[in-house]
Amino acid sequence: MTKTRTTAAISAAALVAIAMTGCAQIQQQVGDAWSVTYEVTVDSPDATPLHDVSYVGAESRGDAPETHTAGSTSTKATEGDNTSWTHDSIVLAEDDASVRATPPADRTASCRILLDGKKVIAEEHGGVGQIVRCKATTPKFG
Repeated sequence: MTKTRTTAAISAAALVAIAMTGCAQIQQQVGDAWSVTYEVTVDSPDATPLHDVSYVGAESRGDAPETHTAGSTSTKATEGDNTSWTHDSIVLAEDDASVRATPPADRTASCRILLDGKKVIAEEHGGVGQIVRCKATTPKFG
C-alpha cells in the first residue's frame, strides 16, 4: 500500500513539473514581451574597451531568457564626447532586465535600459573604473 502511494505521489509531482515547464514555454512564445535596448556609455570620445559585460534577455521571441556574457567588447563613437555600446534583447512583461559592464580604470560609465528604444526604465552612473549596473522589472502591457 505504501509503495502505491509513493509511486502515485512521485507521478503527481512529475506531472506538475511537466505542466509548469509547458506553461513557461507557452509564456515565452505568446506572452507580452518588450524590445529592450541595453546601453553602456563611457566618458571618452574614442572607442573604449568594456569588460565583464553581461545582460539578461532572449535573443529572439520564444527563446528562453538567460544571462548572456559578452565578456570584453568595445564602445563605438556617438555624438559628443562619449562612446556607447548597445544591444537589443527581448524581455517578457514583468520580468527582470539588467545590464552590467566595467570601464577602464581611468574612465566612468553609465548604463540605461530602454523599452522599445525610447522609454528609459533604469539609469545608473558608476565611479571611475567601477562596475556600472542597471536593473529593472519591465512593466505590464497596456
